[in-house]
Amino acid sequence: MNTNNKTTHIEYIKAKGKFAIACNTIIFSNEEIKLLEKYGHWLEALSSGTLLPCSPKQQQFIEVIRAQRKPETNIENLWFKYIKRKEIEAKYGKTLYATPTLKDDPFYNRDMAKMLKRTMFKVTKENHKNDIK
Repeated sequence: MNTNNKTTHIEYIKAKGKFAIACNTIIFSNEEIKLLEKYGHWLEALSSGTLLPCSPKQQQFIEVIRAQRKPETNIENLWFKYIKRKEIEAKYGKTLYATPTLKDDPFYNRDMAKMLKRTMFKVTKENHKNDIK
């Protein structure tokens, strides 16, 4: 099968359908998510060598993936960002998703937050009374 012509690339994109993003999408804009979902399979195939490049821009994309040059286009930056995010998540796991709560923080807990709020309200009230006089 000839994998380096434009028709093959278009058919590949259509056949694969929506790309499942394999990392947390919090760092991606809605536009970037749409691009990944539409072209992710194709970019992955170009990266892995399943599809051969059929244009100079695709060859440039391959060079970026192989770290032979820096990303220049939006799609190169997006794929680089996606790959790096996957690497970071593989290294650090679920700790990236953890959001600390007041109960988790031994320095500043819920009771302290309530006390601070009361104190701030009291000071504001006193300042307001002094301004009126």
